[in-house]
Amino acid sequence: MEAFAILLAAGKGTRMKSELPKVLHPVGGVPMIARLVGKLEAMPITKILAVIGHRGELVKKCLGARVTYVQQEDQLGTAHAVHQTEPLLRNRSGSTLVLTGDTPLIRQSTIEMLLAAQRAHTSAGVVLTAIVPDPTGYGRIIRNPTSGEVVDIIEEKDATAEQKRINEINTGIFCFDNESLFQALPGISNDNAQQEYYLTDIVKVMRQTGIAGGQKKFEAMILDDPTEVMGINTPEQLEEANRAFYEHMGIFA
Repeated sequence: MEAFAILLAAGKGTRMKSELPKVLHPVGGVPMIARLVGKLEAMPITKILAVIGHRGELVKKCLGARVTYVQQEDQLGTAHAVHQTEPLLRNRSGSTLVLTGDTPLIRQSTIEMLLAAQRAHTSAGVVLTAIVPDPTGYGRIIRNPTSGEVVDIIEEKDATAEQKRINEINTGIFCFDNESLFQALPGISNDNAQQEYYLTDIVKVMRQTGIAGGQKKFEAMILDDPTEVMGINTPEQLEEANRAFYEHMGIFA
């Protein structure tokens, strides 16, 4: 069975206060997106695609022919970014990983487990989640209180006060049944606080349209160590990621 990987690398990363695209800042001496690509190259992935935008030519210079590039001309959200890969992936069967290009500490074994979880249950999708003491800034995982099933992912800017108290967060990393992914993407709207097309809305769309339901559920895999997916949005967070890398080099390399 084929597997594909989509790396989201089009963001400007304005909080880094640098002309360099965020995904090119080094962790452990290697640009963070290159570190992530290296882990994917060690897996049986049919095709790795990088969605690029702001100063995308620098990402191309960094990665060369290791990945296939897809341009996102307008930054209209994560679902819009993934949708740009449709001409290359639409009619392929298999599994598709979606990862943010700024998660260099994620272990290859974690990515492999996420892929295996989606395949084992033939899920419409699986989101990688984490339980954190301070969920500020992250999307929250909404579960059915009776069954525990994932029913929605709410971005913080759209969350109610009650939802903001949830400490299970979306890491931004998913594995989808490829055909289910591209069936659901057109149903995502930008009716939200940011007026963006959120990939997180795919849970709701899949459930409403029946793409996810019955035996083909949308599931979650909870990460043991949230350090693997720590957010890197500021120079301070980049410094923290480098510190974590060097302290636990055998784990995160």
